[in-house]
Amino acid sequence: MSVKQNLALLQAEPQFVMYFNFNKMRGTEFWAKFISDSLLNNERNFGNFLYNLKQATGASISGGIDELYFSNSWTGENAIVVKGTFDRSKIDNFVKNDSAYSKFVHQKGFTVYENVQKSFYFYFKDDFTLCASNYLRQIENTMDVKDTSKTGLLTNPDAMKAIDNILFKEHLWMMSNQKLFIRGIYENMSETKMPGSSGKDTAGLEDTAKTKGLIDLSSMYGKIHAVSFAVKMTDNVQLNMQNECDDDKSADELKNLLDGVIALTKISTKLSQKKPSAVLNLLENIKINSYDKTVLLELKISDKQVEEIRKQRVFQ
Repeated sequence: MSVKQNLALLQAEPQFVMYFNFNKMRGTEFWAKFISDSLLNNERNFGNFLYNLKQATGASISGGIDELYFSNSWTGENAIVVKGTFDRSKIDNFVKNDSAYSKFVHQKGFTVYENVQKSFYFYFKDDFTLCASNYLRQIENTMDVKDTSKTGLLTNPDAMKAIDNILFKEHLWMMSNQKLFIRGIYENMSETKMPGSSGKDTAGLEDTAKTKGLIDLSSMYGKIHAVSFAVKMTDNVQLNMQNECDDDKSADELKNLLDGVIALTKISTKLSQKKPSAVLNLLENIKINSYDKTVLLELKISDKQVEEIRKQRVFQ
């Protein structure tokens, strides 16, 4: 319930919402072995902000920051809510010594800090809650929000239902119920060529599959009203992609398409006579199931597989 109430501080109609529970992730073996602050330092939307927050208050994803909420609108307006323990006595000295920052007292009584170069604003709503945005009006909207307020994302019943349906909400999740955003996800999936899955030996096979509609995933977006991604960490990591479809028939159709994509990629790899990459080897771990209107894609990755992917620098 405390997590849900913080959603009142986000926009009512975002294109997507993300949630990170660093406090719980830090207690897992997987985090201890593979994750560090550097993971987010260069992230375009809030990585640099988290680095500056660490400099200013000493709180980071390794200690001090417990939760982070992030949402973004179609107009580029983002909302960030950080829950944690901050050394607020350091912030004024940080701002004083960094020419990129200034501060002012808002008419509602809160001290607002601004990155002048990037038009980025943040303030401490209370000792454990920081609100930030690239639009001043967004954080102004949060100033009057109380613990019992039904504002922001809480006024969006479709989005809240999709969030409630997410299987794993404990560590990290992302959700969108915006058709254009969902369309973009599936267009990217249908256009992506996995390493080792293409070439002269497999081109004809891929063309045939396209003709049959096996990988035309982008056409499905109109039948999906919400997509979520979730990560659960233990000693390994499990990734879920959850699709909430309009009806059982749409769910079965989507499952068949996804099964076709996985099968095609496996066959293409074998025909190419190339050694499968570490990423392609993960296909053996994927499970796709449909439950009524929900299609769930599950992928478990062991620590050894993560190490192999990092050695090959697949994502660098």
